[in-house]
Amino acid sequence: MTLDMQQIKKRLEEKRTELRTQMGDLDQAYPTPVDTTEISEGPQEFEETATDFQEMQQEQSILVNEQALLMEVEAALKRIKDGTYGRCVVCGQPIPEKRLEAIPWAARCIKDEQALEQRNLSREELYDADTQ
Repeated sequence: MTLDMQQIKKRLEEKRTELRTQMGDLDQAYPTPVDTTEISEGPQEFEETATDFQEMQQEQSILVNEQALLMEVEAALKRIKDGTYGRCVVCGQPIPEKRLEAIPWAARCIKDEQALEQRNLSREELYDADTQ
């Protein structure tokens, strides 16, 4: 089975459009960062203020995640343009086609992705140990 680069490019472009739309919707919900003092201005009850703040934090977290995914999608489109799509950015080995079908923006082979995830987990564990 050979990858249909036109189909993959189309899927990536659709994902990019979807992410931009979602990010725009989140930006409209909170066009500028709102701090707790701004949220608490007015006749709101404490519970309403806490709920508003929590919702704002969740939406900002989603926005950050979508921005990161958008960067990955755009990098994949650039790799298609450059002719390097489908090769691991770490080791240069081919990324399995099934992986690219499932995650068309994948930049690393499974081995290098797992190594990256393990390093990230190790950093979290180190951070958790420092905070205790």
